[in-house]
Amino acid sequence: MSLSGNRTPLTGRSIFKTKRFMVVLLLVVIGFAAAIAVPGIRMRAHVSLLLATGQIQGIGWRDLLGFMRPESGVSVGGLIERRNPHVVIRNPRTGESDIRAGGVLYAENCAACHGGSGRGSVATPPLAGGELKHGVSDWAVYKTIRYGIENSAMASHAFEGYELWQLVAFIRSINVDAVSDKITVQKKKKQVSVEVSYEEIRSLTYPGDDWLTYSGSYRANRNSSLKQVNKNNVHQLGLKWAYPFKEGYGRVETSPIVRNGLMYITVPSDRLIALDALTGEVIWKFHHQTPAAAARGGYAGVVNRGAAILGDSIFITTSDARLIALSANTGVKKWESIIEEDISLYTVTSAPLAYKDLIVTGIVTKGGGRGFIVAYDAETGEERWRFYAIPGPGQNGHDSWSGDSWRKGGGSTWLTGSYDTENDILYWGVGNPKPDYLKAARKGDNLYTNSVVALRGSTGEILWHFQFSPGDNHDWDAAQIPVLVDHVPDQEGTGLFGGKKRQLLLWANRNGFYYILDRITGEFLKATPFVHQTWAEDIDAKGRPILKADNAQSRDGVLTFPSNKGGTNWWSPSYDPELSLMFVPSLETGMIFFPGMETNSPPIPAGPIYTAVRALNAFTGELVWEYRSDVRNRDNTTGGLLSTQGGIVFGSDMSVLFALDSKTGKKLWSINAGEKIEGTPITFSLKGKQYVVIAAGANLMTFGLPDLAAKTEDKISR
Repeated sequence: MSLSGNRTPLTGRSIFKTKRFMVVLLLVVIGFAAAIAVPGIRMRAHVSLLLATGQIQGIGWRDLLGFMRPESGVSVGGLIERRNPHVVIRNPRTGESDIRAGGVLYAENCAACHGGSGRGSVATPPLAGGELKHGVSDWAVYKTIRYGIENSAMASHAFEGYELWQLVAFIRSINVDAVSDKITVQKKKKQVSVEVSYEEIRSLTYPGDDWLTYSGSYRANRNSSLKQVNKNNVHQLGLKWAYPFKEGYGRVETSPIVRNGLMYITVPSDRLIALDALTGEVIWKFHHQTPAAAARGGYAGVVNRGAAILGDSIFITTSDARLIALSANTGVKKWESIIEEDISLYTVTSAPLAYKDLIVTGIVTKGGGRGFIVAYDAETGEERWRFYAIPGPGQNGHDSWSGDSWRKGGGSTWLTGSYDTENDILYWGVGNPKPDYLKAARKGDNLYTNSVVALRGSTGEILWHFQFSPGDNHDWDAAQIPVLVDHVPDQEGTGLFGGKKRQLLLWANRNGFYYILDRITGEFLKATPFVHQTWAEDIDAKGRPILKADNAQSRDGVLTFPSNKGGTNWWSPSYDPELSLMFVPSLETGMIFFPGMETNSPPIPAGPIYTAVRALNAFTGELVWEYRSDVRNRDNTTGGLLSTQGGIVFGSDMSVLFALDSKTGKKLWSINAGEKIEGTPITFSLKGKQYVVIAAGANLMTFGLPDLAAKTEDKISR
């Protein structure tokens, strides 16, 4: 049979139909291409493709398509990056009117089984008074109500979508407020009103009467404009009040937030306490109950360094990797977001940073995983962007990791970053690669570990990075605070930086070098050792270290300075603009590093071993003065620093809080707090009086001048 002998010839009509079909097909293709070019449609198409290919689990087409409708109020775009509906899908109806409406629905449909107060019965589990059996996320509660539980008394319910969310809001409210998180009002007083706008924080180059961010201002200089307490009268400082922490609170490293006479402190485990800043009396307490699973590696509740404030909300992170927004006036929870679901692998220890309409935080990885920086909407808690500190396949820097070592690359983003409001640039430090000392297991530079990353503040897009210690095998992470300053040459010109004004980022790094970078471009400008170091011959023109030949690890170990604790650590530095001095909490100690060591060897008893405050010329790194404490530091750690326009630098060593002359480093005052100081002091002014606050062991201590001395502000010559 001939395969070509029976073809039907094309007629004019059939040709017309074919052309019409091709035109229609072309229009469909053009329409589809145009549709996916629209961000909203493209997002929905992407999410649908992920669900169709089995890359999103735990949600069906019916619910997903319903949530994709604009009127649903539910955002599903986060499923593209985080393919877990329990983390992404959030209740769009959480207002008080919705909770009340949900309460009515609950009374009519649920109370008969679960009880009017949600306490349950012999046959039904409680909705208040314990963890929800089938999950506490918004999506878990929604799905349980809608579809019921197979082989149980929990039937499915045919509510409208908005009614389901109202029920979820009510059930979450009775579960959270009654059980998981507890608010205790300790003191009745006149109505307080706290409101802090972004514009107000933005206007603060240096902190004043209030202390509104972890580092005092977005520039992270920790240099207060207050000067009532100054170098002429600081010797008169005395204790005004102390707030005692209860036993079992762990290490208190909090840096308080102060606003309108209210002081907010975070205390392990996962507590936020509002105090009267004048007396230390408790206004309210909030306690987030942490699941036992968060305790892996001893991380749960050990450390929390502070809160963030914006609008009428106060924000905290928790050891089970949550971000929580509370009313700054009452402590009532507004929303809670899951930063990372695997709490056996992730935790958070730092204070978040609030700017514009965002709340940004880092993460800590417990021996593996990938660090990241993530931003949430301040009003709703919806995730806005996420930047992974360890690049995945196809991302810039991924080839700096050998094999699959990137998957558990570490890169914890331990500490609070800094923010350039004028240029919308966020600066954040990234920790060391994992495993800590096994460089051979992850050959390469291991980006972006041991780096500062500069991100577009509103989107999380990376603009530039600078890596201090490529392929680190000494645990010298970049867990320090980025300090933002401007250099303006005098009329004669200083000769520094080409005699031009430069917007700079200053960074005393754990590896023992003090770095100066152009904060707009990331250009390396200078690096100077600020402690004794033996690992690098020099830093080249691009900022990369030139390693010493004898720095390679050997079976007998290599004596190296600084030790794995670094020349400095997470302890906050301070910058005085009038003196152009950078004050750095410094540690002089070395240790013997062994190849592949899994635990920290003790610091070796050779060479200098002490802590100090060092004043560096901010624009050259040269040492101007040093203060060595006469206290025997048993564990080679110290506290952070605070400087003021009163000509003082406050610091600590073990249990001693001291004040130094900013110009000379001379000790002007000290007091033994009786217990170890691990935090950083702050200062504020209330009713015309300046106070200095520090957490010391089991107490939060607030110091001030005698009433007579506070009334007359001494004139000082700086």
